[in-house]
Amino acid sequence: MKRLGSRIAALALTLGVSMAGLGSAHATTVATVSGCYDCGVFDTASLIFNNTTGGTLTNAQIALTGYQGQNNGLSATVLLGNLGTGSTQFFWGNLPNVSSATSPGNLTAYDYDDEYIDTSAIINDPTCGGGGCAPGGGAQWYAQVGNFSVTFTAVVSGGLYDGQSVYSVFSPNSNATGGFVGWEGLDPSGYSESPLYDVHTGVVTGDLANIDLGVPPPPVPEPTELALMIFGVGMLATMRRRARDHK
Repeated sequence: MKRLGSRIAALALTLGVSMAGLGSAHATTVATVSGCYDCGVFDTASLIFNNTTGGTLTNAQIALTGYQGQNNGLSATVLLGNLGTGSTQFFWGNLPNVSSATSPGNLTAYDYDDEYIDTSAIINDPTCGGGGCAPGGGAQWYAQVGNFSVTFTAVVSGGLYDGQSVYSVFSPNSNATGGFVGWEGLDPSGYSESPLYDVHTGVVTGDLANIDLGVPPPPVPEPTELALMIFGVGMLATMRRRARDHK
């Protein structure tokens, strides 16, 4: 049994290291992505794609995946079209060909952080988690909406990287800054009405992510998913051992 436990522990370490390392080696950065909250459109998020490839980013799209709170596991894909050289900014609520409705579960909503008002998801706490509600806000908007991750893909047309695929994967919790960035108006746990993050300063966050040559690596399993994988491998090993012992 000790041997089995050691094998499972080794598997966990191997999975963690190998999955975390995918896509990180020898990356060639050709452009960047910046983020901004309340920067041109009130109380909503935006992304700025800084195309420095020397060509056009064609068939550009972003895949959004909620990973916390009410929006955990929800997804949406937005086709951005072709992005020319220089900076192109996209605002939530004005993303092309998707819903802008501030309604529950809409990852592309205008005023994304306030989409659960008047629903059972609102938390009855006048202090909004103990730190006080955001200026101009209130407990009637306080909910664990949940942050989302972004996967960007495109193909370069023209310039030095003509015909090559590019990608970027980032979230408020995992990005090029090395820390949490509340460009979606939510705190690190995905709660709205934070006086630290649901602010209206119109300040660009800086580079959230690098756009690199290649295609997105396989997603890294969440800790709960990794635990289930390890449990499954352990159960399989136990069944095989018992079958061998009964021969």
